[in-house]
Amino acid sequence: MDYSDMRTATLRSVFASAYVANIVVAILFMANHGFVYLNTVATILVIILSTVMLSITLQRPERLMVYFEVSGHTIVFTFLTRTICDLTLCVLLLGMGFPGQIMCIVTLAFLGAARGLAKRRPDIFRELFRAHASDPDFDAGEDSGARYEEAGDK
Repeated sequence: MDYSDMRTATLRSVFASAYVANIVVAILFMANHGFVYLNTVATILVIILSTVMLSITLQRPERLMVYFEVSGHTIVFTFLTRTICDLTLCVLLLGMGFPGQIMCIVTLAFLGAARGLAKRRPDIFRELFRAHASDPDFDAGEDSGARYEEAGDK
């Protein structure tokens, strides 16, 4: 049995569950606090960002992923974009009461977990997230990067 596929599917499910929970918190916030202008804007932004990040995390629907690749919008697959979207979600969730604050902490924890995964296990990170040229080189170790020549090497 190949455990790498099961591990990747499990991690995708865990990351995806946070975005689903963010959508649920936003809908519950709107239901409890009414359709005040800023509440509505914040809720819609959380739902849109969470849906896009959920789609990218699950790599579904396939047509949307192909559109991003073909149209040159591959920036949505970068770690920097994931960080910006997650931080924006956290700022919006902070204003959504206690459940929003909990989901803000969970979202930040998953962002930290993704960064830690990129540093410690770049192979798993690349299975979960697509590689992009603008991603930081997390797996830079002693053998990569600039090398110094010794006095005898020329």
